[in-house]
Amino acid sequence: MSAFKLEKNGIYADLVFDTPSLDVNLLSSKVLEELNTLLDELKKDNNIKLMFIKSAKKDVFIAGADISEIKELRDEDAAYEIVRRGQMIIRKISTLPFISVAVIDGATLGGGLEFALNCDYRLATQNEKTSIGLPEVNLGVLPGFSGTQVMKNTIGTQKALELILGSKLLSGAKAEKLKLVDWCVPKGYLDFKINSLKTELLDAKLKAKIDAKKYKKTFFEKYLSNVIFHFAHKTVMQKTKGKYEAPLKVITLFKETQGMNIDEALSMEARYFAQLSITSTSKNLINLFFISEDLKKDSGVDENVETLKLNNTAVIGAGTMGAGIVWLLSKIDLNVRLKTRGYKQIADAFKVINKSYDAIMKRRRLTQREVDLKKDHITFDTEFRGFEYCDLAIEAIVENVEAKKDIYKILEDKMEDEAIIATNTSSLSITNLAKGMKNPSRFVGMHFFNPVALMPLVEVIAGEKTSLETIATIVKLAKKAKKTPIVVGDCAGFVVNRILLPYINESAKLLEEGAGVKNVDYIIEDFGMPMGPFTLADTVGLDVGFKVASVLEEAYGERMKVSTLLKSAYNDLNLLGKKGKKGFYVYEGKEQMLNSQITNLIHSHKDFSDQEIIDRTMFIMINEASRILEEGMIKNASYLDMAMVMGTGFPPFRGGILRYADSLGIEKVYSTLKKLEDNYGSRFAPSELIVSMFNDSKNFYEE
Repeated sequence: MSAFKLEKNGIYADLVFDTPSLDVNLLSSKVLEELNTLLDELKKDNNIKLMFIKSAKKDVFIAGADISEIKELRDEDAAYEIVRRGQMIIRKISTLPFISVAVIDGATLGGGLEFALNCDYRLATQNEKTSIGLPEVNLGVLPGFSGTQVMKNTIGTQKALELILGSKLLSGAKAEKLKLVDWCVPKGYLDFKINSLKTELLDAKLKAKIDAKKYKKTFFEKYLSNVIFHFAHKTVMQKTKGKYEAPLKVITLFKETQGMNIDEALSMEARYFAQLSITSTSKNLINLFFISEDLKKDSGVDENVETLKLNNTAVIGAGTMGAGIVWLLSKIDLNVRLKTRGYKQIADAFKVINKSYDAIMKRRRLTQREVDLKKDHITFDTEFRGFEYCDLAIEAIVENVEAKKDIYKILEDKMEDEAIIATNTSSLSITNLAKGMKNPSRFVGMHFFNPVALMPLVEVIAGEKTSLETIATIVKLAKKAKKTPIVVGDCAGFVVNRILLPYINESAKLLEEGAGVKNVDYIIEDFGMPMGPFTLADTVGLDVGFKVASVLEEAYGERMKVSTLLKSAYNDLNLLGKKGKKGFYVYEGKEQMLNSQITNLIHSHKDFSDQEIIDRTMFIMINEASRILEEGMIKNASYLDMAMVMGTGFPPFRGGILRYADSLGIEKVYSTLKKLEDNYGSRFAPSELIVSMFNDSKNFYEE
């Protein structure tokens, strides 16, 4: 079946793109070859004067290149030939003997935008699904179908770099403002605009007026382009610390192709793409992309069940987490009632809510009017009034079992039998919390991460009696809120905290042995973590970390015994971290200094190699992650890796904790754990799964 349908009507033509058997249009090698043949035929057509290129797919113009083909690239020269071929085919659009207009009514990403940029004009709609951008650096590569060159010629070097390096996605209106598209109209006005363009583009005077509005180079771009490159490089290094090669290659490409003829520049673009496409970083980022796509399709349950319709919701608890959840529910236009102890807590919660909305307005994602309408969804009370109308209540109070159970008793008395009760607990067993409930089938864990506005992960935890309908409803809600829900097993710490806390605990043990706070933080940041373990502990809160660590010690015994240093920091020194201005560091304004109270607790000094510090902190996580898989607490290794990337910031370029383990090899994993066990004790004893994998020469990912 053909991916293209050409419809002619006198001097006008419509080229309709409709990839067979797919929900979206993709530029696969096969589709590109078909397009090549079609473009060669069109080049000979002397009758057509104006052609509109459209999509038959709902809410999608072209979603991009076929990423599965990029995933398979292994040889640089072969990759160059493939991308150069695709590049030259797409460039043929720009040489057609008639005017071409890309009609963008939906997602237009990567190769899809490169396709559109090679048309003479672009017409976009205000469809909320219209999303325009070149996000290739998120996959560890750069635009390879002429995107870097045609983008800078369309909107200028500075804006092109901003969009490509930031993987920014634009609405139709924003794309029009940047001159990335020539027009943006309401979806219902599209046909009228197309008919209008049939006159305007074929009238020389009217066309000249349209062309006069196209982008013109700025003074900076003409004479001070190196300043643009300098600041672009500085921004990239601040964000990535040089761990990602693709954005740096983009800047180099822009610099080196200044003044170069287009064919040479495009050949260089293809060569840089080829070099990046075979790197481990690209393979890992592409793997995470496919995991993300799998999660989007995953309902959280293995059966088709009917989900509960949620209109009215409630949140109990006005701390940072509770306030963040209220903000999130109001943002997706659900009515949400905040229940707290007093009016001061309500005022504090609204400070958090307003701060999150202010951040959105600063980015111009919402107007003041739109924010006001969303805030109108929020009500508050110090009692449980109105809860009989709620379809969902989320408890977000302190990690105290009895206090939580008291809340559930009230909620069961107030709410309808089918309404869902969820807890935001970060470590307590859902099954144990549900004991004593009249209807535990409607009780579930919904663990958000702090700050709610920024952290994409939600762990969804089912107790022994939680119904499939309840799980599926919560998964659906999280997706509606633009979060990534991952269903995990009901064990102490669930997945992320069960892996993360041993890492922080091991870092504290290193500190006890004399490794040094700043040294450990620096080495771990250099490994790729967004912040070192001590900065992280301070950010999360030493009170929160200690309580979760204590829960894990109670559940898992000696291998998660809380370090003496963490106990002293919380119990004896009453350190809370950033929120209390003191933790492992002292916080004064923007200054961050070592806390002498902590250093005074350490009575030894030892020079650890960077590798020793990395091994002890990373292998403790690998081992615990393997136990989680072994116990069936998560669906597969890929979901676990995504949970760690989204929940802890584990470096995406390494692909996740288990992908990192595979990159080392099972022999290395096993032998290092054995060595660590000999030197530091049974907490490093390889799990049964790792022993089994070592004996069978298997990896976590069997591909």
